[in-house]
Amino acid sequence: MITTVELIKKVRCLINEADDDAELSLITDDMRSIDDTISGLLPQAVAIVQKQCNGCYVNAKALNAALQESGDGFMCVALPQDFEGMVSARLTSWRVPCKDIFSSDSPDALYKFGKNAGGLSTRPLCVLDFSGDGERVVKFFPSSSADSLAHFVYEARFNATDGLNMCDNRMADAVAYVCAALLYNVFERYDAAKSFMSFATALCGGNVQ
Repeated sequence: MITTVELIKKVRCLINEADDDAELSLITDDMRSIDDTISGLLPQAVAIVQKQCNGCYVNAKALNAALQESGDGFMCVALPQDFEGMVSARLTSWRVPCKDIFSSDSPDALYKFGKNAGGLSTRPLCVLDFSGDGERVVKFFPSSSADSLAHFVYEARFNATDGLNMCDNRMADAVAYVCAALLYNVFERYDAAKSFMSFATALCGGNVQ
């Protein structure tokens, strides 16, 4: 885990705001704490990196939950409130994991479900839907009451208390660079912001916008 304190330190170092370089402060007279500003920007920075990186995970968590009947002959699980995207899911009856999730009305889901109508464990499908109570759930195809979750790993919304889970140093650096870019935007230093975003782009394989 990479703590919020460690992330703030990374950003401060990037903008020459390390504790021993206080004279280089970007803080204006009406800005009491740059750390508070950085902390407020971190959720947005994490979300940007999460959306743009393919094959890399930022703030991944494992969900341990019992499967429920979805009401249409398949099994589902309620998604946690901080769910942002799926990394990998597998039921005990599946021969391979599923690494994509589709909305229930998306063309991709309808196409894949049509091809997998026979319920092949080698072509599993995860579909994002809502329960009768309006709760977000993911439905698993194929599935039955005999199934259970082998694993379910997802990317979570950033929470300052938790820091970053299952995140390597490269992705943590990408978050720090994006956060620094957002901070420079706050101070209307757009050239510096663009430069920091370009570093983040390189770390994420050229996908951060």
